[in-house]
Amino acid sequence: MFKFLLITVAALVAIVAADELVAQTYLNEVRADGFENNWQLDHSRQAAKGDANGNMIGFYEYDTPEGEHVKVYYTADENGYHPQSEWLPTPPPIPAHVLRAMEYIRTHPPKPETK
Repeated sequence: MFKFLLITVAALVAIVAADELVAQTYLNEVRADGFENNWQLDHSRQAAKGDANGNMIGFYEYDTPEGEHVKVYYTADENGYHPQSEWLPTPPPIPAHVLRAMEYIRTHPPKPETK
């Protein structure tokens, strides 16, 4: 978990240094039972909380050059990173003929071979 925190802090410092932006607000608190960080720049913001096991919950948001506001909520745990946002692509719906075929296969399992 320490490596993750170190990489996160290094990434934040790199972003600030690269864009020469001064953070309007900044919080980085590491405790024995987890951590909390929060920062805000002119057009972006990020906040996250984590526990001692490396589980995290948080969000980030920013304004695009076109003026649209993007916000992504996420959790991260032993099963991976799970983002949620209206901005993330979604798969197309399953066609009706595929659903019918799957239902047919489910209700008509293959017969066992006899030898």
